[in-house]
Amino acid sequence: MSFDKAGYLIGRNFVYPDYRPQFPRYYGYSVNHLKVRIRVRTSDKSIEGYAEYSVDVQSGKGFIEMDAAEMKIINVMVDGTSAKFDYDGKTLRIYVGSGSHIVGINYEAKPRKGLYFVLPDDYYRDRVPMVWTQGESEDNHYWVPLPDYPNAKFTSEMEIIVPKNWTAVSNGVLVETRDLGNEVVWHWKLDKPHSAYLIAFAAGEFEVIKEECDGIPIENYVPRGFRDKAQYSFHRLCDMIRFYSEYTGIKYPWPNYKHAAVSEFIYGGMENTTITIVTDTTLHDEHAHCPGSKFPCPGMEDFTSDGLVAHELAHQWFGDYVTTKDWANIWLNEAFATYFEALYMEHAKGRDEFLYELYQNLRAYLNEYGNRYARPIVTRLYKDPEEMFDRHTYEKGSLVLHTLRSLLGDEVFRKGINLYLVRHAHGNADTEDLRKALEEVAGQSLDWFFAQFVYSAGHPVIKYSWSYDPSMKMIKLSINQAQGDDSYPVYKLPLDLEIGYPDGKVGSFSFELNERNITIYIPSTEKPTYVCLDPQFKVAIKSVNPEKSVEEALAELRSSNLPCRLEAIDSLARDGSARAVEGLTNVLMHDVFWGVRAEAARALGKVGTEDALKALINALQSERHPRVRQAIVEALGNFKGKPEVAKTLAEVLENNGESYYVRYRAAQSLGKVGIIDYSKYLVKALDYPSHNYVITQGALQGLSELGAEDAVDVLLKYTELGKPTVVRVAATQSLSKFVSDRRVYDRLRVLLRDPYFRVRFAAIAAVESSLDPRFLDILDDLASRDLDGRVRRYARDVARKIREHMQRGAEYARLREEIDRIREEQRRLMDRLDRLEFKG
Repeated sequence: MSFDKAGYLIGRNFVYPDYRPQFPRYYGYSVNHLKVRIRVRTSDKSIEGYAEYSVDVQSGKGFIEMDAAEMKIINVMVDGTSAKFDYDGKTLRIYVGSGSHIVGINYEAKPRKGLYFVLPDDYYRDRVPMVWTQGESEDNHYWVPLPDYPNAKFTSEMEIIVPKNWTAVSNGVLVETRDLGNEVVWHWKLDKPHSAYLIAFAAGEFEVIKEECDGIPIENYVPRGFRDKAQYSFHRLCDMIRFYSEYTGIKYPWPNYKHAAVSEFIYGGMENTTITIVTDTTLHDEHAHCPGSKFPCPGMEDFTSDGLVAHELAHQWFGDYVTTKDWANIWLNEAFATYFEALYMEHAKGRDEFLYELYQNLRAYLNEYGNRYARPIVTRLYKDPEEMFDRHTYEKGSLVLHTLRSLLGDEVFRKGINLYLVRHAHGNADTEDLRKALEEVAGQSLDWFFAQFVYSAGHPVIKYSWSYDPSMKMIKLSINQAQGDDSYPVYKLPLDLEIGYPDGKVGSFSFELNERNITIYIPSTEKPTYVCLDPQFKVAIKSVNPEKSVEEALAELRSSNLPCRLEAIDSLARDGSARAVEGLTNVLMHDVFWGVRAEAARALGKVGTEDALKALINALQSERHPRVRQAIVEALGNFKGKPEVAKTLAEVLENNGESYYVRYRAAQSLGKVGIIDYSKYLVKALDYPSHNYVITQGALQGLSELGAEDAVDVLLKYTELGKPTVVRVAATQSLSKFVSDRRVYDRLRVLLRDPYFRVRFAAIAAVESSLDPRFLDILDDLASRDLDGRVRRYARDVARKIREHMQRGAEYARLREEIDRIREEQRRLMDRLDRLEFKG
């Protein structure tokens, strides 16, 4: 592989032939301030709106254009006078000359996206009524006309008119509320500029919990009846604010901070300026948080909102205070939020928690890289902005930032981040702005780093092995960069080695890898017991494939560094011998960190021997950490047909004192074990109460795995409207095993058009698992017409996958025909030879 093959600049399977480079928009005018008045009409799920803009028009075109989708424009005023306008259903053109103007627009809308009504209906009569917005990426222009792009920043205020018993919350501070009889006006105002997609509101029957953090007002809005659960989700918020303020050197830059937890949210959370909207599925009870103990339970938590809350809060600096200039650079928002979420975990929970989160980020990225595509983190070749919100932007981006911090050192990194934030405060930035700020503080060029990790696809793939020469007293280390054509050809990597010795002493060695293949000789007075590459996980964005004997891996388990122990566990899982099981068992029973114990449990499940099973069953009796128990129960699902395993899993499933999420895993694994007689336990578990109905979800997935006679009937029932959305999603995806059943095929075609985004997405996932070409027509239609960009992209990818599968099938069929033809020719030839021989 060499640099004359530039596939690494585009990647693999991300870009379609119709894609064209996307560049920042230029509108020719700037909005200084936007004031919006919205009347929410629940009767027909519509709004009446008036938007007033203070604009400066730079261009001399004689008009300005605003994004405005599917609205009825009633009139437009410029400086108090009726103005000429044109509207085509997508763009509103207002005729106005250069200079400063006040533009007012009266309009009505019945939004299909951007603004969502969640109201009681025939299927969900007990819903708490509410309305909420979701602007990112470019959906706010479905409910308010505006220049809908990240580089449009302005101050804003909003008057929201809602039913009298509702509460409305928006960006900034509450100016006033006014009683209109049957309605109430909630007037919110933000006096600092922010991007168009960050304008937001939520309104409904909310309860509010008010606090204060170092003089910063904190307000958490939750649906009626959820007040008691709020503390479990938001209890670390003040500590997070203090940590981010101290780490960046920028005190929290807004007048207050608020959460609004809403139903049927289409993301986990959205960092609207001062008003983060989160899914109400993150709200949970004490048992979900601390199964078997009292809240708080540091070090023993099961379900927690900490990651979501920390991520969205970090955006108030990275994304709101300084915002990406365009979607190509969205990693400046999302990678920073993902990495700062991990940094907070290190602050609050320790170094191992931090490194384990980065390890899981690497897994998430490698899964997308291996199963879907590779692309540069910064690329202009995309169609819908939503395509950029993937594991490359979030998790890979966070790993690149960690690698950069390791290279520069924490102090320089922090100073560089501070300079970046100060220099672009309340403005926009791109990746080059970040690079220049870091270079200025570091006093060194970073072009090579950004070229490798940000502007190129892929990642380093490192294979290494070593041997010891006692006569020369040297360790011979052989390293190979084995990445493919979709990755940078030759990475420059500063790396460390940890070298372990029989007496327990540990040595270290540092070097720079800058060739595809290198051999290094390291002086050593005795033969090491193990060698571990990058023990501190400083170069986080890489895949490492070491050649290790079982004895070396066992010795490596004694390392104090988490990455080394995880590397050893991976090697032992591949070895699978009795010695490997012995070592993994010891880790499962005694390692100090829960994440390592969980990985050992999963490794034993992969090994799958009788000794591995015995170790898992024994550990389940003594292990108390709920996340390790999840891993043990998950691993037991690999032991198919084992009655003792099924019995153990059924006992866990029926135990009300057990963690919701352990019981969820038990239901899944009970199905995988595959003993039909245990289907009754899964059917019974459908009705067990749990956080987010996770036990019900697990039971549905277990029934699908088990494949019992009535599984299809149960799954179809749970896809119906009226069931909770999370349950419908689980049931829908579980149908993938039964697509040959005509009822399932017909139902999936309906679910692909479901009004709920998550259900449509799950239906596509079911189709992907089946690779059934009968769905190609509807996948193609979704790829071109679905309202959600994520659905469009996923449908297109699955359609391509099915067609490639069909092509391989056709090629296989042609090969079989060719083989049959050759065999026939060979038979005829032999017949002729036989005849010739006879004649001879």
